[in-house]
Amino acid sequence: MSAGVTIARESVPRDNFGSPEVAIAVIDGPYDAVGLNKILAQPPISLGNRPCKPQAGSACEHGTFVMGLLGARRDAPVPGICPDCKLLHIPLFSDDDANGADVSELASAVELAVAAGARLINLSLAVLGDDRDFHVALGSALDRAYAAGSVIVAAAGNQGRPARGQLVSHPATIPVVAVDARGQVLPSSNLSPEIARRGVAMFGSDVLGYGLGGELTRMSGTSAAAAIATGILVAIFGSRSDATVSDMRAAIARLGPRGGEVPPMLDYAQIIAALDAAKIAQNGMGVQARLSIRGEDYQNFGGNPIMQTSGDVRSANRASSSVAARHPALALAGEAGECSCGAPGGVCTCNENQSTHSGFVYAIGTVEAEYPNVAIEREMQAIAHALGVQTTPDADMPMKQTEDRTWQHAVLSKDRKMTRYLARQLSWRLTIEDSPVFVLNPRCPSDFDELIDCLARPKYPKANPGKGKRAGKGRSTFIDPPFGPPQDLDVVVGVRGSQTPDGIEVLMDQVFTMQPVPGLGEHFVQMADNWGLSDEDRAYNFLVARYELTAQNIAGIHKDYKLTGVPTFSSRLSGSAGRIVRAVFTYSGDNTALEEKYFVRVDVTHEFPFIVTTWHPYLERGEAS
Repeated sequence: MSAGVTIARESVPRDNFGSPEVAIAVIDGPYDAVGLNKILAQPPISLGNRPCKPQAGSACEHGTFVMGLLGARRDAPVPGICPDCKLLHIPLFSDDDANGADVSELASAVELAVAAGARLINLSLAVLGDDRDFHVALGSALDRAYAAGSVIVAAAGNQGRPARGQLVSHPATIPVVAVDARGQVLPSSNLSPEIARRGVAMFGSDVLGYGLGGELTRMSGTSAAAAIATGILVAIFGSRSDATVSDMRAAIARLGPRGGEVPPMLDYAQIIAALDAAKIAQNGMGVQARLSIRGEDYQNFGGNPIMQTSGDVRSANRASSSVAARHPALALAGEAGECSCGAPGGVCTCNENQSTHSGFVYAIGTVEAEYPNVAIEREMQAIAHALGVQTTPDADMPMKQTEDRTWQHAVLSKDRKMTRYLARQLSWRLTIEDSPVFVLNPRCPSDFDELIDCLARPKYPKANPGKGKRAGKGRSTFIDPPFGPPQDLDVVVGVRGSQTPDGIEVLMDQVFTMQPVPGLGEHFVQMADNWGLSDEDRAYNFLVARYELTAQNIAGIHKDYKLTGVPTFSSRLSGSAGRIVRAVFTYSGDNTALEEKYFVRVDVTHEFPFIVTTWHPYLERGEAS
């Protein structure tokens, strides 16, 4: 047996062979069912049909290796990593198709795996082409996988280049790089800061497994590494059945170190220890003390170039052969909301009031720019001097000039072509009620202009001169000491990323500055005082940011009535096809016990919510739902 397989299997207790309750979807080439007939512990469930060509370097050879590595019997010459697991086989590649597979086919395969109940999806493949391409169908499929609580283990690819593509960047995926027995990254393995921050490393050098006809063969590359990583994660799920996908993602995010270009090794013992520690904390506190913040971790991305086999190298008493060379079209290399009523797969079909995390972010706060190190701060000062930027410091704000929002905006907006590199170097944050919550990661470079524009407005409102407790001659004063409530008017829409030491990462798709909505008045701050992660909070923030509650909406309400409550409930219209939240606006009279109630329905299934039912009188039916 190779050293690589020994390392992989001995990293997991020998009595842990996975669980039949944990389904793994293998999206790959076809596999040699006859050759593996007496090797696999149990026949996989086939969710597709593609012909297998018995030739070296074929997609079938690749798929056979991955299936055998995962599902071989315990007493086989090379035992599988998780023979007790339920394997779902989805053939994506066909040796009869010279063009390989495209991204739309991958998207369909991922959606099929999610629909079949796969908890883990193994993608020993890579999307080739321009990393900047955004494939809508793939993005939607990855979003669906995240929302359903499926973990996608994706190979980083074997092109030996930086990889920042959609597949390895999506929060639903855990990218995997390949290392040798010494822990050194294989030269062919793709790397990137995103992979280092969110991914893992796993042994993938000269791994022993099964080829066509059930013969022993070897494979090197991220395909093998991804399959081994999938098997280890399955073993963890099997031994800690009460752990959620959020717990697992948070435990993986805590693996270290993550300061360099290579992600940490996927360590079974460390993750088990982290999950156990979270469980102890949960029991000790009497509350749900998960590793992740507020229940979830990470999500949205997504056209149509071509994929290719990752270029994994295999040999078995014959000349080595590169799959990429034989299969140029495809690089066979690559949570979600939990329903409080216990619906399967994380899909909430019950009618109780729930706080469901979809993995999306719709938050209202204040965009701020911070310096990751003193060198960037000094560079800002040098550019300001070169551009002749001069601003008058705010006398009411005891801070350095470089920390002043007005100064930052003046420098960055003076010549945006010249200062764009600085905008990319700054740490962009979203604070909510002065609490730092999110780290903003724009997906589109042009979004940096929108972030810069957010700095143009003051963070805190000012009262009229000469009034208030901090009145002073010739000075403006803040409403309340020391600064008054912040003007949280910046709206950020995106996908939740990983937990970082500085806050939760948001893969940002939109940012804009709004005005308080007419009709909410003093209730604006309370309604938007949340992180915008749960379905209910996202509905609140969407209504505040986008829905005009004008006078005509409350026509018929007496002028002496005031807004006294806006509870939200999961609508009876929610189901497997989507999630709908109902917001009920309650108005009470000043001098009477009478109330008027109105409601709107908001669809929060996707990243961008929308109104399903506009303003209507609300009929109290006696149930919380």
